[in-house]
Amino acid sequence: MLFQRVLTVVIAAPFLIAAILCPHVWVFKGVVLFCLLVGFWEFFSIVDFSRHERFFSVTLGTIHVAFLLFCPEAWRWMFVESMVLLIVGAGYFCFFFRHAENITGLFQKLALLLFGWIYVGSLGSLVGLLREGSLGLFWAFVLLGMTWLNDTFAYFSGSWWGRHKLASAISPAKSIEGFLGGILGSLSGFFLFWVLFSKPIPMVIGMTMAFVVSFVGPLGDLTESLFKRNFGVKDSGRFIPGHGGMLDRIDALLFNAPIVYLFSKLI
Repeated sequence: MLFQRVLTVVIAAPFLIAAILCPHVWVFKGVVLFCLLVGFWEFFSIVDFSRHERFFSVTLGTIHVAFLLFCPEAWRWMFVESMVLLIVGAGYFCFFFRHAENITGLFQKLALLLFGWIYVGSLGSLVGLLREGSLGLFWAFVLLGMTWLNDTFAYFSGSWWGRHKLASAISPAKSIEGFLGGILGSLSGFFLFWVLFSKPIPMVIGMTMAFVVSFVGPLGDLTESLFKRNFGVKDSGRFIPGHGGMLDRIDALLFNAPIVYLFSKLI
């Protein structure tokens, strides 16, 4: 399993790095859009949407992400756009299922539809938006570095020294020792790219951001574990060999993206 995880990273990392470094920002945004499309499909598969419901939900979710990523001033109009999606989603569930025997649980599905668009789409689109601006390269790399080094440090420190469970009812494999190792990973991820990009922001602010991320990222991981456990699913999918599904790989990233985006705007 570890060999497969490492092999996947070795193969995929150069493509991801090339997409981030590409001077055309839309290329990286396109990669983000594709990853979130896969994430949408996994999300609506986990909640047991029918194939027709999945196609509908993923299509509108992808439109939502594309709007946020590629439309100028999209965030000024996001509230209106979200309300339009709500109306379209409500119309789908109200008029497509016209027989009484088919309406059981439809309101719950509508709620899951909206949650999926926000959880995967709205949070995930911030990853692509971080690439914009003069420091876009730095913010994109530092987000990925802090998130994935947190995961790597937590994995090994938990495997070697993990004795005390962090949240055994949700994710039995996670330990307090792994969580503490993850904090070191987030701090290391920030410091690495802070040095590589010639110290573009004050170190104290950056380390504060990394420390916040070291708590929020694992919360994103636990949230996805809670979500999967609630629906009786072990992995969100098999899209990434050795890592499970796309959501299994980006769960912490979805929660970290708004934190880093907020710091990028404040600075």
